[in-house]
Amino acid sequence: MSPSPAPLTDPGAPIGVLLLGADHTVLAASAGLTDLLGLPLPPGERAPHGLLDHPPGTPLPAQVTLRGPRGSVVCHATALGAADPVTLLLAEHDLARTILDPLPLDVAVLDDQGRYVYVNPAAIQSADVRRTIIGLTDREYVTRRGHPTERAGVREQHFAQARASGECVSFTETFPTPSGPLTLRRTYLPVRDPDGTLRLMIGFGEDQTQDRSQAEQMNLLRTMVDTSVDPLLVLDARPGDQHLRVVYGNPAMLDLLRHHGLEQLPDLPMPQWPMAEGNTVNILAMLAQLTGLPAGSTYRDTLFLPEAQQWLEVHVSGILDSDTCTHWAVSLRDVTAQRQGELQQERVARAHRLALTGAPLSETLCLLLQGVDRFDVGWQMGLMIAGTPLRTVGALPDAVAVAAQHLDGETLRQHWQTLDPDREGLPQTCPDLARSTSPLHAALSPAARALIEVPLYGRDGQLLGALLATHTTPHAWTADLPATLRYLEPSAAMLLEQHLNQERLQRLAYRDPLTELLSRAALSECAAAHLTAGEPVALGLLDLDRFRFLNDGFGHAVGDQLLRELAARLTAVAARHDLRGVARMGGDEFGLLAHPNQIGVLSADLRALFDEPFEVNGTPLLLESSLGWSVAPATAHDAQTLLQQADAALYGAKRAQQFSEVYAPAPPARIPSVTMESALRESLRDRHFRLAYQPQVHLATGQLVGAEALLRWTHPVLGPFTPDQFIPVAELAGLMPRLGEWVLRTACHEVTRFSNPHLSVSVNVSSRQLSDPTFSDRVRQALADSGLRPQRLVLEVTESGLIDNPTRVREVLQELRDLGVRVSMDDFGTGYSSLFSLRSLPVDELKIDRAFVRDLGQDTQAARESLAVVMASVLMARALDIELLAEGVETPEQERALREAGCDLGQGWLYARALEPVDFDAFEQAWPARLLGDRPATPVPAVATLRD
Repeated sequence: MSPSPAPLTDPGAPIGVLLLGADHTVLAASAGLTDLLGLPLPPGERAPHGLLDHPPGTPLPAQVTLRGPRGSVVCHATALGAADPVTLLLAEHDLARTILDPLPLDVAVLDDQGRYVYVNPAAIQSADVRRTIIGLTDREYVTRRGHPTERAGVREQHFAQARASGECVSFTETFPTPSGPLTLRRTYLPVRDPDGTLRLMIGFGEDQTQDRSQAEQMNLLRTMVDTSVDPLLVLDARPGDQHLRVVYGNPAMLDLLRHHGLEQLPDLPMPQWPMAEGNTVNILAMLAQLTGLPAGSTYRDTLFLPEAQQWLEVHVSGILDSDTCTHWAVSLRDVTAQRQGELQQERVARAHRLALTGAPLSETLCLLLQGVDRFDVGWQMGLMIAGTPLRTVGALPDAVAVAAQHLDGETLRQHWQTLDPDREGLPQTCPDLARSTSPLHAALSPAARALIEVPLYGRDGQLLGALLATHTTPHAWTADLPATLRYLEPSAAMLLEQHLNQERLQRLAYRDPLTELLSRAALSECAAAHLTAGEPVALGLLDLDRFRFLNDGFGHAVGDQLLRELAARLTAVAARHDLRGVARMGGDEFGLLAHPNQIGVLSADLRALFDEPFEVNGTPLLLESSLGWSVAPATAHDAQTLLQQADAALYGAKRAQQFSEVYAPAPPARIPSVTMESALRESLRDRHFRLAYQPQVHLATGQLVGAEALLRWTHPVLGPFTPDQFIPVAELAGLMPRLGEWVLRTACHEVTRFSNPHLSVSVNVSSRQLSDPTFSDRVRQALADSGLRPQRLVLEVTESGLIDNPTRVREVLQELRDLGVRVSMDDFGTGYSSLFSLRSLPVDELKIDRAFVRDLGQDTQAARESLAVVMASVLMARALDIELLAEGVETPEQERALREAGCDLGQGWLYARALEPVDFDAFEQAWPARLLGDRPATPVPAVATLRD
């Protein structure tokens, strides 16, 4: 008994194929099909009756059912050929379902005319579309589906090529998809009969999208690596002979090796490369870091090659095989220019910091130019300073410095006016000075041949000098050196301008601009230096008598000329006696520093100096003067005391109406209070009082902003009295209101005669005056009579005056402030009520008592405590929006400590002693930082006080 046919869904069923002619003659039949049907189908015979439902000679439909004793088999019918139609019957369950349908490969079967016989799901996913394509050609299909007809043309061309050649033909197709282009490699495989006749054409497509994308990426990657400007290499990380060999290097890496003298990539481990020793040491140190590098990690560092002065930024990544690092990918980036720029910036910053410490220009310039010539061997660089004569600083040749000494600033200015008329400040190069027509180049040509120069301009556009680089041979520079000098030009100009300003300030500080003698500060420093060295010193102060009347009668220009002539005579005397110094102390006062043994002969020579008349407007004029001496260490042990004693001796000589006097300390005669009270009343009546003014300076800007007016009293019989002697007597006698009224009115009138209309005056007000109900009216009257603007007047009050009657005082002061007058609190910090007063009363200014200034600038506990008080006062003043003034500033150290603490104003012997009104006016006009307008904040006053 024959086996039953296998189920049609069985993927392992035998293959069933039947070829029928048009008249249903069996051309071929597979054993699998005859077994399924249970019928023999011998070739050449007609198909058995009942096998088909369709009569011979009629076209078969696409699906045909074959019937036999064992069952029915559904087949796909495909007509093959044209002249002798043949139909291929293929059991639908076997080849398609079991083999072709599950394939992921795009598969289609076409007849010899290019009509589709079969298409699997990988080619067309939709079953409906697959059914519609059967029996259609590619052109018919794309037309029906609306696809581009060019695609059908390409397929027809390759179909014809495969049919004609009998060989496989492959070509590439690209389809647009929502996820991007799809690339297929299409192949036509012809199936022929033994006689060569094409029976079927099998077409299949392979998806090459990913392979093509990877190929493109690899190509782009290789192009990127090969064209990278950064050197890239791959190092072998595996142990053995190949360890640390370079298995790949891009063209940039090969260029880097050629820069170091290696013409090709050495076939040696990197430690054995023939490189300079210094470079090899650093490379080996870098490679040693890679040995312990964990798998999958990266390494970053900066590699310095000292022999080439080259910096390379290194980035290393491990290349892994499983978990093992087999190679290192190394990326190098040349950061030499960046590193050199950073080093140059560091040098510039260090040079500026060094300059701020007061270092000489030669030191700051040496630091600025350090290392500039490392890549430009043979060049020497420095500065040429515009002056007369020209000066050089830096590493310029000695011969250049000598040649510059024979030139003046005008030569340099004319040189740059020709080279740089628009002041662009660009570097200029001269390949051979011997061929230049410039007078400056001609003067320098014996000392140098090649020159690169950059002009240095100040903030006002004036030529300060030039930055120079010289070489002993012509045409010897590189392209980088002018750019480097151009980069250094702003810093060099700033350092040079700062140096010139320091020189200018030093001249102003140590030289009197009118007479060119030493200044007061310079003579004081000179005296202090001799005292520190333990040498005996004599200080003489010479003052012209009634010089104010000469100024008033002939004018200040004549007075200045006379002072210059007197300075010339004093200079001659100083030269004859080899004095230690001669100075103009201010106004018409001069100082001489000598040995105590010279006092007698010097006094005689100085007196004889005035026996010869001075010429004034063509008229000879005899002048008189007074001279006071003080001696150290006999009566003084420091420069300040020496000056005070010489000043006292000078006024003693004037009182005694004699030419000179040497200071001798003597206890003051005690005068009974009743006698002093009577003398005070007499002097109020006969006006024996006068005001002297001591300057005040803005600590931050150096501006002269005012003066403190000090009350002086010299009785024609009893002599001079200090304020601490007569003020208590005046208070007990009830004379303070009258004395204060005189000070107020006199100060207002005298200040209006100052040449600077912006200075202010402050008047000390006693508690008795503040209690006077008419005080406000008296202030208004004094301002009206003098014409002084209220903004220029400050009333200085003491704590006792504030606390006696605070309600009344607050009302009075507020009335005056509404008028424009300001209020200052004197001796701040010495009383107990300052904080309360500041919060409750209208105060514009605080005056720190000299007791807290005396110790500043010293390394003592007292100095630290005083500084703490000052800083606390500054914070308080800032919080209350008022100004802070320090009295008794006598040394530069005290001034610096106050300025750094934030104090606004200072006054004291450091700037000047108290001056007569006319002398103060001359002093103010000579002060370098004049107050040219009202200050934007509350005006800073010139203080008038009843106390010294």
